Amino acid sequence: MSLLYCRRRKAVAMIELIFAIVIMGIVLMSAPSLISQASKGSLGVVQQEAIVADATEIGMIMTRHWDEADTNESDYSPILIVMENITPLNENGATGKRIGTPQEASRGFVTSSGQRLNATPIGNEDGDEFDDIDDFDDNTSTLSVASGDTTDTETGDYIDTSLQITTNVQYIDAPDIAYTATTISFNQPFANVRADNNTSNIKAIQTTVTSGSHDAEFGTNITLRSFMCNIGTYTLEERTF
Repeated sequence: MSLLYCRRRKAVAMIELIFAIVIMGIVLMSAPSLISQASKGSLGVVQQEAIVADATEIGMIMTRHWDEADTNESDYSPILIVMENITPLNENGATGKRIGTPQEASRGFVTSSGQRLNATPIGNEDGDEFDDIDDFDDNTSTLSVASGDTTDTETGDYIDTSLQITTNVQYIDAPDIAYTATTISFNQPFANVRADNNTSNIKAIQTTVTSGSHDAEFGTNITLRSFMCNIGTYTLEERTF
């Protein structure tokens, strides 16, 4: 009497093989789309870095004095006399104040030593001092993050380490604007550049960040604009007890 033994071996059924081929085909078809999405994500990060660097630069510039005539630390900065004749913003007679400004207000055209100062043309009057916003006109800076050792710089964790920021400062204003009106509307205010560098009551600051990288993915050109006004600075009242 003989016994027959059947050995069963594991194998892949035809239907399972077909499903596997279909799934692999779907994955391969979607791969270009996934790669494209990943690339767009990286580009978004690079652009955000550029915007942050640009915003940081323009914020730093706006911490400086409005004009070279304001940089005398021994006296408070007055409202400066400008060439652009806009009557409501000029001195009201010989009062040292603008129209509608209370006499007890500290902001005025006259310094504590009795001087009336003029706004200066755009330009770096002090070489590399950068103490007023004019000094940054036509200045180009390269992205760098100061390390613990102040004699060295590094680019931190930025992806694009070749960012450059160019700054332009210009006088802008609109003499035909009714400054006495309740509502003031500007039509393209940053386009109202004063001819021949005439000094006015508003300075526009424009920073443009570009990338020096040869990688097409890092192609960056972002411009931010802000402005500062000729309003002088306040002084703290002293009181003795």
